[in-house]
Amino acid sequence: MRPQLFSPLRAVLLFCLLFAVWPWSAAGADGEKPIIADINITSSSSKLLLSAAVKNSFTKEMLEGVQNGIPVTFRFKIKLEHVINYWLDPKVAEHGINHTLSYDPIRREYQVAFSEHRQPRTTRSLNEAQRMMAELKGFEIVPLNNLIRGEQYALYIKATLEETTFPLSIHSLIPFISLWNFETDWRMAEFRY
Repeated sequence: MRPQLFSPLRAVLLFCLLFAVWPWSAAGADGEKPIIADINITSSSSKLLLSAAVKNSFTKEMLEGVQNGIPVTFRFKIKLEHVINYWLDPKVAEHGINHTLSYDPIRREYQVAFSEHRQPRTTRSLNEAQRMMAELKGFEIVPLNNLIRGEQYALYIKATLEETTFPLSIHSLIPFISLWNFETDWRMAEFRY
């Protein structure tokens, strides 16, 4: 008897394999991968400040989820290193910053909570809420007296969409949540103080 080349079991295994390796990365509304853009490093009289933004960060499904009461959290990871020899450069500072977007259907307001500020901000505009979520404005990285004049520094920044945690394994009832996950590549900006 000749073996069957294409059995139903093989078809199921092939489908599962293709599903497992398919690039299920989240992309913004225009279909592009999320990236960190508009990096601006400045200083006040006593602090080193960072401004940056995540572009292409929201998908249609994410926005529908927010409208249905599922909060969304972006986590910004920031590292500042003193560049000495490009090999095991000493870390000057490291930060993790969360921005969380939620929607109140009774008030018809979006609320963005910032881990770097005490007070959350509210707006009725979805576009404004998205902008607040995706931007860092004047974040204080390190006091200037921690830096050495004339020395080279490298700032690294990336953003991830934090996985939403629901009680009692509700993830199985909302399967599209896993498709929201994104992580930008690390972006580096070098500067001399």
